[in-house]
Amino acid sequence: MQQLALHGVSFSYPQKSEQALRDVSFSVQAGEYIALVGANGSGKSTLARMIAGFMHPTEGSLDLEDDVLPGIVFQQPKEQIIAGVVERDTAFGPQNLSMSRGEIELRTIECLSVVGMADRAASRTFELSLGQTQRLAFSGILALFPDMLILDEVTAMLDPGARTELVKFISQWNARGHTIIHVTHDLDEALRAKRILALDEGRIIFDGPQTDFMSRPDLTQKIFAPINVRGREPPAEDSPVTLSVENISFSYPERPVLSGISFSLKKGTLTAITGPSGCGKSTLFECLAGLKECSGGTIRAVSRPALALQESDAALFEPCAADDVAFGPKNSGLSGKDLVARVKDSMEKAGLPYETFADRATFHLSGGEKRKLSLAGIIALGSDILIFDEPTSALDSESRNIVLGTLRGLADEGKTVLFSTHRPQEAMIADFHLDWSELSDGGSGRRFQNAEDDSLKKLEPFKNGAILKNIGRAANSFMAPAEIPKSPVSVLPSVVKFMLFLTLAVFSVCAQPFYLCAAAAGISVLYALLARYPLRKPLYALWKLFPWILIFMILELTLFPPLDGDKIIWSWGTLFLTDRKILLLARAFLRSVSLIFCTGTFLFTTSERQIMDGLSAFLKPLTLIKIPAHYLVLVAGIFFRFVPLLLDELLGIIKTQLIRGALGKKKGLRKLSAMISLVVPLILQTFRKAQTLADALTARYFK
Repeated sequence: MQQLALHGVSFSYPQKSEQALRDVSFSVQAGEYIALVGANGSGKSTLARMIAGFMHPTEGSLDLEDDVLPGIVFQQPKEQIIAGVVERDTAFGPQNLSMSRGEIELRTIECLSVVGMADRAASRTFELSLGQTQRLAFSGILALFPDMLILDEVTAMLDPGARTELVKFISQWNARGHTIIHVTHDLDEALRAKRILALDEGRIIFDGPQTDFMSRPDLTQKIFAPINVRGREPPAEDSPVTLSVENISFSYPERPVLSGISFSLKKGTLTAITGPSGCGKSTLFECLAGLKECSGGTIRAVSRPALALQESDAALFEPCAADDVAFGPKNSGLSGKDLVARVKDSMEKAGLPYETFADRATFHLSGGEKRKLSLAGIIALGSDILIFDEPTSALDSESRNIVLGTLRGLADEGKTVLFSTHRPQEAMIADFHLDWSELSDGGSGRRFQNAEDDSLKKLEPFKNGAILKNIGRAANSFMAPAEIPKSPVSVLPSVVKFMLFLTLAVFSVCAQPFYLCAAAAGISVLYALLARYPLRKPLYALWKLFPWILIFMILELTLFPPLDGDKIIWSWGTLFLTDRKILLLARAFLRSVSLIFCTGTFLFTTSERQIMDGLSAFLKPLTLIKIPAHYLVLVAGIFFRFVPLLLDELLGIIKTQLIRGALGKKKGLRKLSAMISLVVPLILQTFRKAQTLADALTARYFK
């Protein structure tokens, strides 16, 4: 039975002159397994999203049978997560399909088990590794039980073991009669499909059985070119050590990540590091780059390493491609012809020709082009030590060869290059291969140990790197711990907790006389003590918010003149301090204390599930007058997801700016000016994240 048919479909994005799809025609029968292949920018993701219903052809027609339910898993997993808790995210789609509560719970458990995430059902989604997030995104779409499953590079972020398990499940899902359309850059994955559809510059250049595809070496070499980057002999024994890592460790508040990591790297070498998703490779790289402070051990190097972050979107914040690459060199003092030459060279090395991409809008680039642009921005820094976190992820074979060739070329120039990868064949082209299992706990993965060199300096974290920790700590002040301590407040029913918090918050805001404001603050502190809420958390948040409260106080003193009857206590020019203003400022401060304590206590003692349940019970009377209360509950749930999402985006922007020299050593007003410069990229990312969140809602059939 035919499920889908495209007839002469073409599509152009509003901001681009060239067509993303050109005269595409094919049909899909029920139960088919199709691999959609092609180079980055060939139109695969556009076609996948069009089939899923996110866009309509500008020319031609697309006919999807009425009873066919498509489900799509996006290329970027974080963009598909809706809820703040793992199990709630998987349950979101079935809820929109009006299933019974029992069926929703059954599907949630089944799909989380299938992707190996059942043990993380109660975890917060923003705490997951990128690989775990990919599995959760897959689980959320599987829970829809789609007739047509569309997968856009779903294995790109997974280690070989997880990749094998997921690909095996995809085959099993197809064996049950479900249609699969799998976008992939991996030949082994493509060959699991019975039919291959290849795109090139928006056109179909092949559509047929995989046996016929394999008989066309011109196509297989074009789309799945093997790695052709040359290896080389290791450097001479007297080649100097440029980076030495001695027994370092690092822990997050909830779990240890690094323990006893030791290795060293030599000048002019290319080193690969491999390990399972979530093992700590990205954390290690951030420690080496000075973004995180190790709890033990030492890092010594000839200079600070420059790190290309794994998530390329967070590393891009200038509107044009060339400007983004130029950002780092400009901060180091490069200008004029030298700056242009550095940008051109870096873009060429990353596989983005300057003449073609210099004026391209950053956020309109394809996923692969964004990744290459983020690499170019790090290469342009000209650092002695370069670290690349999964630099070939989601790239086609030609682009992978270009990037790997670039890494080899940088090593040949005398740079020390370290990169992570999930592909064993990529690790084989490196001079040295560090396996995570050998690195952990002082294993045998050490290289060139005990090298004493006066040129190596002990590396300290960025002086302004504490910004990252402070933002995280302030955010944690308003989050429930993994296990909520038992207290007279935490054991209350969800709706009672909600009502208690709402009453305190409204009382704190509405209280007018000074004695009532003081009473509200006292009750909020008592509320925190009864809940066993660590007072250091709200006090820390209050301390971090105090500069903003102080700004408000200064505005009060400056903008509002004294009124008749006010007693002037102090004045200077246009500044007046009166008894009424003192009372006003005191009330404002007490309100701030009340709100910080009661909000922090509520979130500390109430899980997201309890908040949603309490809100649902509180709003239930609205359903009697035909007001859809579930929409209000959904908005609250999205808030719990969107705030951590934006916080993660802000942290990514700050990390990139630290690496590229925007915040590194700035102090005083310069530091404040640099912090203000974060606002524009964050606003741009907010709009982009809002759009991707809307797409995620659409993918789960929310109406």
